[in-house]
Amino acid sequence: MKQVIITGSSRGIGLATAKLLLQNEEVKVIGTSTSGESSINHPNFKCFQLDLSSKNSIIDFIGKLNHKKIDFIINNAAILLENNSTSTINISQLRKTFEVNVFGTIELTEALLSQTNSGGHIINITSSWGAFSETDFTQYQPHYKMSKATLNMYTKLLAKRLESNAIKVSSLDPGWTQTDMGGFDANRKPNDAAMDIISLLTDNVDSGFFWHRGKIRNW
Repeated sequence: MKQVIITGSSRGIGLATAKLLLQNEEVKVIGTSTSGESSINHPNFKCFQLDLSSKNSIIDFIGKLNHKKIDFIINNAAILLENNSTSTINISQLRKTFEVNVFGTIELTEALLSQTNSGGHIINITSSWGAFSETDFTQYQPHYKMSKATLNMYTKLLAKRLESNAIKVSSLDPGWTQTDMGGFDANRKPNDAAMDIISLLTDNVDSGFFWHRGKIRNW
């Protein structure tokens, strides 16, 4: 039985990924949401409250796992606070964004490393907005972009650290997806991104790369 943690599993990509994984009877999913609630009702699914901006919330969540061994971690939860015309830096928003998208995500991952099985896989959901290679680069949404660029670097660093543990680490650019964050004019549905995540988990991919639609993309 494989154990999977998905942060931000109550909606969007996280919800779609949890539903797909639960089609396999040999998978148990531990989801998180800021409320601790989820629309999923399945015997192999549990949802716990987790606020990535709160150290105490992270500690409480880790405690509820009761040292359970984990095979896959999908770091999906994130926030986007600025609107699509914001280009100036708002230090308060920058701090809040990094608390969730960077510090909280990294703190949770680091705390779970000792519980992660050899042969496991950690997937950080990042964005084309966190890529230095992005051809349609603009000055807008600076806080979110900086947070995802940082998470991409964490992927590369962690992949190197975990080589001897046989634990893979990947970044995934899901593309423009129809979520509360992406809006409903987006050209991809949450299930499309979820299928990309499942492929990364099931295919024999190399560690330490940035993926988009099943192919390695440039950082």
